[in-house]
Amino acid sequence: MVVATEKRTVVAPPGFWQREASHYPKPLTPLGADFLIEPINSAFRKMFAEFGFPLEALEFRDIGGYIYQRMKPLGAGDGAGPSSLPPKFVLWTVLRLHPAFRERAARCKEAFRTRLDRQYVDRWYDELRPQLTNDIERLRAVNLPTLSDEQLAAHVDEVWRFGQDAFGVHFLLTLTWFPIINLTFFCRDQLGYSDVDFLPLLAGLSETSSEPARALAKLAGAIRADDELKNAVVGAQAEAVGAVLAERNAKLSGEYTDYISHFGYRALRYELVEQCLNERPELVGQLLQDHLRRPAGVELEQQQLAAARAEAEQKALVALPSDELRQEFSELLHDAQRAYPIREENEFYAVSVPLALARMAVLEAGKRLVANGALKSPDDVFMLKYAEVVAGLRSGTLDREVIERRRGDLRAAESFDAPASYGTEPPIPPLDVFPPDTRLAMEVLLYATDKVFEPELSNSRAESGARELKGIAAARGSYSGPARVIMGEDQFARIQPGDVLVCPITSPVWSILFAKVGALVTDSGGILSHPAIIAREYGIPAVVATGNATQIILDGQQVTVDGSTGIVQLVN
Repeated sequence: MVVATEKRTVVAPPGFWQREASHYPKPLTPLGADFLIEPINSAFRKMFAEFGFPLEALEFRDIGGYIYQRMKPLGAGDGAGPSSLPPKFVLWTVLRLHPAFRERAARCKEAFRTRLDRQYVDRWYDELRPQLTNDIERLRAVNLPTLSDEQLAAHVDEVWRFGQDAFGVHFLLTLTWFPIINLTFFCRDQLGYSDVDFLPLLAGLSETSSEPARALAKLAGAIRADDELKNAVVGAQAEAVGAVLAERNAKLSGEYTDYISHFGYRALRYELVEQCLNERPELVGQLLQDHLRRPAGVELEQQQLAAARAEAEQKALVALPSDELRQEFSELLHDAQRAYPIREENEFYAVSVPLALARMAVLEAGKRLVANGALKSPDDVFMLKYAEVVAGLRSGTLDREVIERRRGDLRAAESFDAPASYGTEPPIPPLDVFPPDTRLAMEVLLYATDKVFEPELSNSRAESGARELKGIAAARGSYSGPARVIMGEDQFARIQPGDVLVCPITSPVWSILFAKVGALVTDSGGILSHPAIIAREYGIPAVVATGNATQIILDGQQVTVDGSTGIVQLVN
């Protein structure tokens, strides 16, 4: 398919591709795309094969600078797959007689029998998280400026391979969604719950989301005990907060430095070109000042969520009519509550920190390449591919024409109004043609894909001048306040306490901001997306998947966010 505008022509590969704006709202740099896309595709191919899905993968592709996704049919190669379905009896027969589908069905049956999803939950806590933690600490301890060019090239290579492996872990852990969605289906079928009714059973368990705010609140509490120190910190320029603490209180200064080191060493977005939080000391300083001016009450909110969770569990148990169903519910709830924290926790260890490690390594490479005349600016390194960075360090030469061409392509992509999709959406086989275990696996996969990405609504568009926006009700409650339209991480400093954060999407690292905002509105994402999970952890109303709230809502405009109905009211 070819899409032409006055500015550029984009040739899309065969098949139906939907824009994936919930993780990638902006075009990726060449280095970012090189780091991200193939590990994602490789991990999904492995996970689909291991669990026995009758599909090859959830495939991602850079099309015109933006990231698109599709469900890739088994055996489709690089083609589009079938444009129409044969009769049901033919499908039923093919799925049971074709060797490839028979093999997948057998694997799926075995995966359910052995509870492969539960095995991955156990592996995360017992094996994967400890190993990632050890590798991260070892790689972070490397003093980059002291390395020779050859040693730096070797370090870039090691960090790159670590990142690829970590990304593989992250996407293989998609299997840990099964316990959560199993609970969802049980609540739907046995209790008549909607998609959001079951969420109080899990709220407050994603401690990785609230941990940055809780740690900062604890530090603010210690500073608040000393009025003179508190006044000095609040009165300082945000970027000077660290210096004020260093001058007046060595212990708290050390805790502040440790905070930035631990919580700041992570990427703010799924991209290498964006600064990490530890490169933005003024932002952390401002957040600490906000906590000192107005305590956020994060600990109280966590207590309230725990109480609500217990109440929701008791309500469900009372509503179930038999001991057998109550026992089944309790087992499903235990599994789901153990799996739920992994969603945000593994993102920290397997995505955000590996991205930060890669950024620091390639940025040091960029500085070296500027020093030897191969690059004009350190940021030019993000216009390279991984192999070119390593080769440039070893040879001292790079093709500047290629760099300029890619920079031009990136600028063109940024000004391009990327379509919601390419190609014609293929028909989805009716689920009842699949063998029983495969049918359940497909139902879980389709549900998870929809509730994380919400592609249709995320790519919808409200008309200019609309006074009401409709999205997905992601976190209950209602809040009115001034909108702060934040299009990227470079605008964080504009957010004031009590603002309604309006943004394309948030990565988990944005959770550090949530203690100061009154509500959240996003263009994309579903009820199981990162921003929705984080909003529930902080107890702030949230509406996600509005499509284009960032284009409709004006900065500073008064809005009312109803996180129970999914409606955002705009006030003149």
